[in-house]
Amino acid sequence: MAWDVSLFKFSRRHGSVSEIASDEKLVNLGSLSEVQTTVTAVFPGTDWSDPHWGIFSSQVGSIEFNVGMQDPVLSVGLHVRADDEIVDGILLLCEHFECQAIDLSDSRFLEQSDDPARNLQKWREYRDQIVGNRS
Repeated sequence: MAWDVSLFKFSRRHGSVSEIASDEKLVNLGSLSEVQTTVTAVFPGTDWSDPHWGIFSSQVGSIEFNVGMQDPVLSVGLHVRADDEIVDGILLLCEHFECQAIDLSDSRFLEQSDDPARNLQKWREYRDQIVGNRS
């Protein structure tokens, strides 16, 4: 169980997910090694033992980065289990990749949200309800 976000680079910046045409062609985010390097620059210490599945872990939480099997990389799936401050790094990744992040909780662009950590907070509330608050 995680809060899920997907990074995509489209042919142009979209204002909402509903604007994305069915024939939209994704622009690649870079080669596998370039994507790994960029992720690790923003999230130092990311473990790429599996080159297609990076794992970042810190005191604020963790992110699993699923970059898929294609090279060049067309998208990155993020499985987030963390505090709100992790969102700043996700938004920084968007800047570095010049891409957009879709919050899969509500299918909205994370970088366009007035409160990009809102659904991460909701996810933590749900998790705590299910597994009990460990605080």
